[in-house]
Parts: sequence; C-alpha cells; structure tokens
Amino acid sequence: MWYKARVTPLTASVTVEGSYILVELAGEADVTGIQALNALLEAETSKRPALLIIEMSALRYMDSAALHTILRAHLVLAKAGGRLALVSPRDAVARVLHMTEADQVVPVYASISDAAAGSGL
Repeated sequence: MWYKARVTPLTASVTVEGSYILVELAGEADVTGIQALNALLEAETSKRPALLIIEMSALRYMDSAALHTILRAHLVLAKAGGRLALVSPRDAVARVLHMTEADQVVPVYASISDAAAGSGL
C-alpha cells in the first residue's frame, strides 16, 4: 500500500525529569495512532504532574484528532492545577498550532529548559 510506505508511525517516549514529565513525540500524529496518543496522555495526566512537557521536534505531522487529544490533556491538567507545555514544533506542526490558535491556549517554547522555567517564545 502506497500510503503505509510513506507514513512514519507515531512513537513516544516518557521520562520523569525531577519537577516535570517529558513526553517526546516522533513521526506522524494522525487518526491512525490517536488511540495510542490518547492512552499515553491520559496515563500521564492522571499522575497530576505540575508540568507535562510535550517535545515535538521529531513530530512531522499532526492532524485535528491529535490536536484535540493534546488540548484535552491541557484542560485536564489545568483543572488539576498543573500545566501543559509544547516544545520545538516543526513548521508543519507549528502551522497547525498557529492556524487553530491552539498556541494561544497552550504555551509553546523553544526548548525544554524554557518550558521548565515557564518563559515563552
């Protein structure tokens, strides 16, 4: 199948870094991997971290389903007194965040250290 040959499946890794949880996403976050992304973010937000950082530099593509999942994680964390931060989105992902104004809801940072410190782009 031509589509599967061109798609980079979504992969994720999770690291606990002292005062925050770091989720690193790579590949393509679309409807084909949304169940895994949803389960991952639900598991991490249920831990009620003060800060959950999603590092996006290796994320090539993000569709509306993935954006919805990320925004839902933001709402869950905010309700519990925590915060979500996005880090280093590639141009294609940054465009989705900008066009939907999600970058006005969830802060986007240039680096993990900026996100941990809370200083915006």
